[in-house]
Amino acid sequence: MRKLPEKWTLLADSEPTIDPVTNNRLPGRPIEIPWTGLLQQRQLTSSSIDVGNTEIENGHETSGAVLLLDPGIPRMPQRRDRFRGEDGTTYQVVGTPRPRRPARGSRRVAYIAAIVRSASDMKE
Repeated sequence: MRKLPEKWTLLADSEPTIDPVTNNRLPGRPIEIPWTGLLQQRQLTSSSIDVGNTEIENGHETSGAVLLLDPGIPRMPQRRDRFRGEDGTTYQVVGTPRPRRPARGSRRVAYIAAIVRSASDMKE
């Protein structure tokens, strides 16, 4: 089986730490897991989770896509995890990633599909 061509890094939340002065929880450093995948533009006409290209307000835009991951990732991505691409763009996972199998032939997992969303501030 061939690997998907793009290099991605899964950014998973680690255990929070406690600030000794205020006793507040502080987010821990993200756990970085390098992996391979392929980002594809999402082409759905209607969905209960509409993350297609939607302009929120002037200069701000969110866009949705599907990130296909090679099977065997050491930690299955969760709903609030993030992925960072080779160009430094970060994508937030939306929903629960699902393993996908071929329609015919082998019943091994062919890839893992994760719907992701990127939010960017575009300058005019």
